[in-house]
Amino acid sequence: MNGTQLSDPALATRIPILVQIENHPIARPPSGLNLADLVIEAPVEGDTTRFSAVYMCSPSVGAAVGPVRSSRYYNLDIWQQIRTLTFNFGGGGRVLNRFADNRMPFVNGITGEWPFFFRAGPWGSPHNVFFDVDAARVELESGGLQRLKERVHGVRSPFAYADSPFYPDGRAVSSIGLATSSFWQFGWQWDAASGTWLRTDGGAPNFDAVGGDRINARTVIVQVVRQDVLSNELDPGGFPRRYQYLVDTGDGVLYVDGRAHDVRWSRTDAGAVTTWTYAETGEPVVLPPGRIWWEIVPIGSAISEG
Repeated sequence: MNGTQLSDPALATRIPILVQIENHPIARPPSGLNLADLVIEAPVEGDTTRFSAVYMCSPSVGAAVGPVRSSRYYNLDIWQQIRTLTFNFGGGGRVLNRFADNRMPFVNGITGEWPFFFRAGPWGSPHNVFFDVDAARVELESGGLQRLKERVHGVRSPFAYADSPFYPDGRAVSSIGLATSSFWQFGWQWDAASGTWLRTDGGAPNFDAVGGDRINARTVIVQVVRQDVLSNELDPGGFPRRYQYLVDTGDGVLYVDGRAHDVRWSRTDAGAVTTWTYAETGEPVVLPPGRIWWEIVPIGSAISEG
């Protein structure tokens, strides 16, 4: 899933568990993002963002993750590409109907007494739902959730990897700024000592409640997409939902090893995995092993580099 060498080859046949984790300022710090192999971040209402954290490669996650929130349309695109089993807590009726129409496997913690969802932490509802990845894994591997497991087949990696990939020259970058709206700004700082990008939100360092370290990623890849504001589809607070077009073509930027590379992306149909190429050469993008942070941002978002 992230190109790292597995301690046990059997892990390669696992079902990737995807958990919807919120990014609301009053529920920070989140828990368990640094334990994920891949994190996909995409806008929801007001172009605020939400995290889809994918867990597969580690034998044990060893901690609860969250806070867990509701799913969005783009979760369908992720399943179609990677073959994840999504765990969420709630979701709009049209969103869940779209999942059902496409036979997407998911577990909605708000319906039923699922043992891997529980309430904890210092915040009130709806910011206090957490998820036990290891308990869900035990259930999956001991014969549970069979009906859903049957729909998760042919797990696919979202990117190509190599231990020492070749990159074009690119441009030196020490910081990345992303703004999906005038009030929602986040980004990354390059840390040469650790060889990772360190997360910021609203200009402040972001930390993971599990372990207390800065949220970090080996690679950050930005996908710029068309997006509709669904004025006829409101969340419980009365704000329009977002719909991203992920079967399409467009531009993006790859950030790795303190450098930036302009890229192009293409996904020809719903059953295909997104392909990435360097804009300058047309050569395929190959990533180094390590945690990837996949940023999905709408056209018109500000992308700045320091």
